[in-house]
Amino acid sequence: MMNITFDEFLALAKKYQAMGGSAQNLLEDIRRGPYRVQDGVRLRQLYEFLLDLQYVQNEASEVHEVVNAVANLLAQYQDEEEERIVAERWVPEKGFPGATLWLQREDAKWAIAPSPKEGACLGKCVKDLGSHKWFEKPLPLLVDASR
Repeated sequence: MMNITFDEFLALAKKYQAMGGSAQNLLEDIRRGPYRVQDGVRLRQLYEFLLDLQYVQNEASEVHEVVNAVANLLAQYQDEEEERIVAERWVPEKGFPGATLWLQREDAKWAIAPSPKEGACLGKCVKDLGSHKWFEKPLPLLVDASR
């Protein structure tokens, strides 16, 4: 049973509403099981909200489990952000005269370079490049993806 004042409840409700639908969906995804981190900002917002929720909920409950799950995800995400770029590779595109520059980070995952300048990203931290989707290997891109 939660023992909170009406004001505490309102403060929590406002914070939850301010997080928006995307963070609420994120919470559902995390509760359902294995989740791959895509968005550190939302993850941090969610973590702060859950800590507040944990504070007003006095007994051990699902909230504690979710707080721990989010804390672990946040730690993994921060580790990923600290990874350095260790390699670059030009990957030819199907049906297109040219290639795309891909970057590899220390854990061997690949992403498309933010700008196609060779050597521009080597040694940089992943967090310095902005947000990217990381893949197991470079993918030859289809220029017309709609087909």
